[in-house]
Amino acid sequence: MDNTKRFDGKGEIYAKSRPSYAAGLFDHIKSRLPVLEDSVFADIGSGTGIFSEQLLNCGYRVYAVEPNTDMRQIAEERLSKYKGFTSVDGADNNTNLPDQSVNFITVAQAFHWFDAEAFKKECKRILKQNGLVIIVYNFRDNQAACTKALADLRRKYNPEFHGFSNGISDEKCRAFFDGNCETFRVDNSQNYDRQGYINRVLSSSYSLRESDERYTEYLKEINMIFDKFADNGTITVPIYTIAYIGTII
Repeated sequence: MDNTKRFDGKGEIYAKSRPSYAAGLFDHIKSRLPVLEDSVFADIGSGTGIFSEQLLNCGYRVYAVEPNTDMRQIAEERLSKYKGFTSVDGADNNTNLPDQSVNFITVAQAFHWFDAEAFKKECKRILKQNGLVIIVYNFRDNQAACTKALADLRRKYNPEFHGFSNGISDEKCRAFFDGNCETFRVDNSQNYDRQGYINRVLSSSYSLRESDERYTEYLKEINMIFDKFADNGTITVPIYTIAYIGTII
């Protein structure tokens, strides 16, 4: 399947259920990186604009670059109120941005869909001198019991499941920078009520849809996971926001 089509029809549930990124990361960006008031960010694979909005709230100018029409339109509806927001129909290998036009490139929860070499070439083209790339993930704690249970469910019902975030790893992210990157990590655990948890599970690109034959059974087993691990109507999912920050050689 064309990766740009994987989230067709999922924009609304994605925007509603996906977590934002830990506030501590933005404190780190503001205090530890060479970010000026007029700095320009290109958020590639920006989806419904979750990470873009957090950058905009810091006062930065942001090009939100997204190839999926459904996701991009939702971002435009949500973020058009921000003066620094610009929506761009583009992808990892062709952002449609001018040469040397941005100070920072961010990729939040999307790098696993990219052609790494083509993306690296595009980064070199659009980054200004001494520009930085920041790859960000909300990584699950794979040792958590609720995460193991969900992984078992994914393997049972979702043949395209190759691990959360398509099996992306610390090693793959570091390899993009040839190992020359700073890593920032902070807790971002999420608490969900029943519907919030169901929505989060259904928002994945490989999740069954209501039209699928086994959907009713699938939904029942999602509820069973919630019932097993919830406490007083809330399930806590251990998550860490991790950022890989470096230059492209």
